[in-house]
Amino acid sequence: MRYLRCGLSLCVMLSLAAELSAAPPTEAEERAKIVGQPVSITAHPPAVMLKGPRATQQLVVTGKYADGSVRDLTAFAAWKTEASDLIDLNEAFLRGKRDGSTHLVIDAGGKQVKVPVTVSDFDKPAPVSFRNDVIAGLNVGGCNAGACHGTPSGKNGFKLSLRGYDPASDYLQLTRDVLGRRTDRLDPFASLLLQKGMGRIPHEGGARFGADTEAVRMIAGWLQEGMRDDPATLPVLKKIEVLPGSRVLNAPARWQQLAVLGHFSDGSVRDVTRLTNFSSSEPATADVTLNGFVDFKASGEVAILCRYLEEMQAVRLTYLEPREGFVWTNPPETNYIDKFVFRKLKQMSIPPSDVCSDEEFVRRAFLDVCGVLPKPDEAKAFLADKSADKRAKLVDQLLERPEFADFWTLKWADVFRSSRKTLQLKGAHGFQQWLRGRIAENVPFDAIVRDMITATGNTYSSPPANFYRVAKDPQNLAETTAQLFFGVRMQCAKCHNHPFERWTQDDYYSMAAWFARVKTKKDSTMPAVGNNPASAEIIYSSRDGEVTQPRSGKTMAPKFLGGDVPKIEPGKDRRDVFAQWLTGTENPFFAKSVANRIWFHLSGKGIVEPVDDFRESNPSCNDELLESLAKDFATSKYDVKKLIRTIMTSRTYQLSAQPNELNKDDLKYFSHALTKQLTAEQLLDALCDVTGLPEKFTGLPAGTRAIQLPDGEVNHPFLKAFGQPARELVCECERESDSNLGQALQLINGPTINEKIRNADNRIGKLLAAKLSDQEVLDQLYLVTLSRLPSESERLPAMGHVNKNTDKRKAWEDVLWALINTREFLFRH
Repeated sequence: MRYLRCGLSLCVMLSLAAELSAAPPTEAEERAKIVGQPVSITAHPPAVMLKGPRATQQLVVTGKYADGSVRDLTAFAAWKTEASDLIDLNEAFLRGKRDGSTHLVIDAGGKQVKVPVTVSDFDKPAPVSFRNDVIAGLNVGGCNAGACHGTPSGKNGFKLSLRGYDPASDYLQLTRDVLGRRTDRLDPFASLLLQKGMGRIPHEGGARFGADTEAVRMIAGWLQEGMRDDPATLPVLKKIEVLPGSRVLNAPARWQQLAVLGHFSDGSVRDVTRLTNFSSSEPATADVTLNGFVDFKASGEVAILCRYLEEMQAVRLTYLEPREGFVWTNPPETNYIDKFVFRKLKQMSIPPSDVCSDEEFVRRAFLDVCGVLPKPDEAKAFLADKSADKRAKLVDQLLERPEFADFWTLKWADVFRSSRKTLQLKGAHGFQQWLRGRIAENVPFDAIVRDMITATGNTYSSPPANFYRVAKDPQNLAETTAQLFFGVRMQCAKCHNHPFERWTQDDYYSMAAWFARVKTKKDSTMPAVGNNPASAEIIYSSRDGEVTQPRSGKTMAPKFLGGDVPKIEPGKDRRDVFAQWLTGTENPFFAKSVANRIWFHLSGKGIVEPVDDFRESNPSCNDELLESLAKDFATSKYDVKKLIRTIMTSRTYQLSAQPNELNKDDLKYFSHALTKQLTAEQLLDALCDVTGLPEKFTGLPAGTRAIQLPDGEVNHPFLKAFGQPARELVCECERESDSNLGQALQLINGPTINEKIRNADNRIGKLLAAKLSDQEVLDQLYLVTLSRLPSESERLPAMGHVNKNTDKRKAWEDVLWALINTREFLFRH
């Protein structure tokens, strides 16, 4: 609790905990079992050159086995040096002691490898670099993290730039602020910087460094050398390299040591492993220590993000354990989706479920494509059809129905934030109608996006121009565009370089520069009346307007995200250039982002999750699947219907939601269909269809369905209870899907359900008026709610309840109420 109270960052807490839990076994028998019998062992790097008195090198030892697998043997090998006075060796971490050459002899499993080691310039001065060494040490300690002194206001009067993005300011803070009282060049370990950081005097952040850590060595060395600032010729870090890179480990080899090399502008390469921050994408699956030692707790995949200064690289590690009872059954593959999903499932020893029943498929397909339940006759016709391709034919039919355009317009309007609060009612209606028309005509999605990005004119007569009414300033537009169409959340880079991704402040403001000349003005033909603003706005492109990076004061030129600064002809609208690149094949983000979002809407979970958070530290669960979907989408010229058809005709999409014993815990790799609660609009429309009573929405024509609403401002209590979004966030997460007490009350005794069930003119009334038998009434109620006929075990209690009641109407109301409150009705499965 002390750490939580003082603001210790979660990643540091996890790293400290990992240091205690990641130690490899010490028993000789267990260690021998882990090492096994390798056919060879290798070392990374294969040769070590330690230049200067502070040079270090983390070694990684790999065993290769007859079955083609590899194991990390770094912690299990025996080490000795041919010249013990030449190097200091501590847990595969080397440091020079004098100039000379020797060999490091490594033994494991009866195999041996010799690593040549050369120490040079040991007696030559090698000043500690403030930017490359001290800042890195502060990063490792978390001193400049957002929860500590890196917060904008600092902590207890001591402020550092967040994660060292402004070293010049940090240098002044440490050497000049409060008369330099935090540092002592005469007695480095008497400095407050180290006294508090090492926990030797009271410090709210607790101990941040161990006395023997590389961070302390660098900070103390810098203090002892006189706290010199770096020369202008200091080599600049260009990239980092992580050894041994991504790999797959098999039981019992659940450990992996990482080594990090920094590549600098002068061509030099140095080991920076112990000045690197490490974090795991899934700490519950694998921990990583402060020294880069990864310990898997369970079978699975993780991305280990390695960050040295402002350079980051993620390595993907997979650990596999044999599962008792696992047998791969070679399920048939319908298309490439199955190929890549099943390949991943086989690797992870997860058998897929069986294919869903026709009753499940017809209901699932109607809900996913059109947002509605099949009518009883539609369900019966599909179930009676004996043709082998009836599922593919149903998908084709659904894609051409008007409800498809309604439902997918609703999905995109949510994240486009179409609402009368920002667009006015007429603007929201106009944007919805425009978007629905594009979707109904199956206009390529890249064309829809280009129309919005390049839009100009009156927001009423040119509906795509409303894109610029929701997000108005260049920064907001940059964030919105990146999150919607790239799946990249850039917000963190507005104030500082992104802490978990490669995006810098320069990238952020270069992205904003694309929109710097987009201007809005009031439509003089529609003047304001009273306190109400003008209803429409005019969007236009100005000839001037720039974006300035606030930290550097530099005017930023428009730049493709992660790419080049293009040449833009004078007078040309920047957005035209940007829109062509955004939707072009050279853009690495667009096709993946949109394909992933479509997959999410059909399966209930993204291949990258959350769907708008693509980053190295948040890897996809199936790279081959995502790459293939994106390639297919782009090759088809961004044909949304074709992509939906491909996904829905795959065996993967058609798997049952019923898990088997070995895939019941899988919520990641699509081994079975995921159940998901119907959305607010789906559920209200389903209730209307089940009862035969359409809902009435104020100000809208009779027969308007919930999925056709222009926004969420109709303020319907049932829709709000079930998570209808306010359309204030450019994020799928705004639509709530978790069950809550308010929803239970609506279902059990809410006015919407009660009024529809008790209405004399509803479906029950019409079925009874038609003089149908009790069996036929029950069949109709099951078909309309669950898209199937009742089983015998369901038929008996229902008929018993109806037969023993004198008021048959009331009895059938009870049956319908019970069906509506089943999980089978409330969830898509």
